[in-house]
Amino acid sequence: MFPISASLASTRHARVVLLTGGIGSGKSQAAAGFSRLGVPVIGVDMVARAIHQDNQHPAMTEIDRVLPQLMTADGCLRRGILHTVLASDIQSNRRLRHLLKPYVLQAMWQWTRQQTANYVIWESALLPDEESSFMYDSVLWMHADDATRLQRLRLRNPDWTEAEVRQIFQMQASENVFREQDYVLMVNQGSIMVLEQQVLQQHLIYMSHWGNE
Repeated sequence: MFPISASLASTRHARVVLLTGGIGSGKSQAAAGFSRLGVPVIGVDMVARAIHQDNQHPAMTEIDRVLPQLMTADGCLRRGILHTVLASDIQSNRRLRHLLKPYVLQAMWQWTRQQTANYVIWESALLPDEESSFMYDSVLWMHADDATRLQRLRLRNPDWTEAEVRQIFQMQASENVFREQDYVLMVNQGSIMVLEQQVLQQHLIYMSHWGNE
């Protein structure tokens, strides 16, 4: 568990569980399981996509100034670029994330403060590898071995080559380091039913901590 600053705690009601892990580890499946249990879920990718496909959003002016090669003529981020150019261009990847992050966090906190549940899920593969500029209450780390993740991604994205997938693995492995923070590990290498049982068990644990607050 992680402490929340007094100013932040006074402005929101729900605890935050950061659901993270490498690509293909099953974050979305786990998030869907929590959602079926009535837990509000928000995904960083969904929030970021809403921003970078809105040419009226102030973030896009900054991105166009710093990374014009990533933009379309109408002022949006080029579709598919997150899994092509940015998978091999670490510097552009980091710059884009740095520009988007404050706007994404603002949108996620605004959503979180509107929730009345005991806790919410933030699904993200990007936030934990940055210097800690926000606070959360617990981390749930999804894990699957590389062979399992590779198989899932090739089924989900048959146009991706194995080399492209492994390049993404390598980038995440070098960056997703928790800096000695505690987390709950959920191993996801079995069936959907096994994963749902793990999600239910973890949900009951969270509710035992926060259900009476």
